[in-house]
Amino acid sequence: MKGKQIVAIDVGSSNVVIAVGNVEEDGLVTIRGIVSEPVDGISAGHVENSEMVSKAVIAAKERIEAELGIKISEAYAGLSGDFIRCAQVTDMVYVQDELHNGSNQITQRDVDELDRRMKSVKLPDNQEIVLAMKPLRYKIDEREVEVPVGAYGRELWATYNFILCNRIMSDRLRLCLQRNGITVKDMVPNAMILHKTVASTDDMQDGAVIVDFGGGVTDVSVLYGGKVRYVASIPIGATSINDDIRSLSIPSNYIEDLKIQFGSAVADCAIDDVIVFQTSKHRPVKNILRKNLAIVIEARLKEIAEWIRREIKEAGCGSKFSPTLILTGGGSQMRDIEKLFARELDIEDVRIMHPEYGFTEESMLEHISSPADTTVASLLIHGAEVGACSVGVGTVEKPVVEKKQSTGLSQYTRSETTTQQPETAPEQPKPEETKPQKPETPAQKPETPAQKPGDDEPELPQGPKKGIGNWLRRKFENMGNTFIGDSQEADF
Repeated sequence: MKGKQIVAIDVGSSNVVIAVGNVEEDGLVTIRGIVSEPVDGISAGHVENSEMVSKAVIAAKERIEAELGIKISEAYAGLSGDFIRCAQVTDMVYVQDELHNGSNQITQRDVDELDRRMKSVKLPDNQEIVLAMKPLRYKIDEREVEVPVGAYGRELWATYNFILCNRIMSDRLRLCLQRNGITVKDMVPNAMILHKTVASTDDMQDGAVIVDFGGGVTDVSVLYGGKVRYVASIPIGATSINDDIRSLSIPSNYIEDLKIQFGSAVADCAIDDVIVFQTSKHRPVKNILRKNLAIVIEARLKEIAEWIRREIKEAGCGSKFSPTLILTGGGSQMRDIEKLFARELDIEDVRIMHPEYGFTEESMLEHISSPADTTVASLLIHGAEVGACSVGVGTVEKPVVEKKQSTGLSQYTRSETTTQQPETAPEQPKPEETKPQKPETPAQKPETPAQKPGDDEPELPQGPKKGIGNWLRRKFENMGNTFIGDSQEADF
């Protein structure tokens, strides 16, 4: 695939990012360019205003086309949001004795028959589509096996992992791109491909949890035994932290720089001093206790950590599961964030990662600057594995670089709290009045009944109830009911 070009588009809640790369003979990808444009009209992954999204898509598309002298007509697109869910289905076939000697040796034909039955699985309604379907584990009679072909037994069982997506949400994004001259070659959940650029072979095999902090969504991917075992999207991201900081009467254009330069994910790690700044010469000087800024950040991140804990539990990897935690995405650049998640999730090995697998070193150093590039970079690697995009020749134009408006952060000074204290330290802002209560996990559903040749095809478990718009309520109601498989939690 030397010289073949790949185009990836990540339409996030905060930015539209487009990346272009070439696939080399050794399979590595040379990144040619990455552009990002701010976007409105998307909330927690949901396209709510296609016109506003289109403006950002057009702006990003025109920029990268002008920089590289190309015309984009096809691309890989990622999906992220609470409209994506995991479901596991277990089914069986009777082993066909092709040799007619009573040996009951399993052949590829038996595996193909089981795969065919899974591909024809019945959806609960027409509101969801299947984005991905992969086998998690095989059983022959009562024993689990890695490779079924060649083994002996009477019954071949398999548990498949289905990734389902709300049809309307995926159609909205697809149509939005098509209206702007981009045909979607493949649409994949972001959480399904994150491991391609930030997880090592050991991470995949021994167990890891990838947490990708976006603006409006936090994606979670659980890896074990060389496979993606579970994915989830939490509709809370870095933007929610900014909203909490705004409650301290901080102007919006100051918040992001204030958070990164002076914030901390752990209040006990924050320096005990006062940040003094003036937004303009016509406004009075403001004093902010740095520790209070950290208290706001920590409160929201603790909430996100609690939801991540519950998603890890729902993955059902068993009591022996002791994963590495990989933090990535734009929101992972918070000071001391690895300390908070190590503490809240009781995980020793926590690290912040930016994309580093699958690319030529030179292009990676030139174009990948932070963990914020993980999603679009992973889409590039996915595209390189699937197939090239249709890219035409355009004209190269010198891009116009706009000067970033100063936020006035240079006016920030620090003073010791031993000589200056605010009259009253603000109370800890609470993102929500009450901390989410730990739901009671209902009894797990029994396995799908064994299917005999000629029986009806298996069915997927029912998704979220109609009319329930609150994601937290859906998680409580569906927890433990999304899977059809082993009645006991598996210890891998």
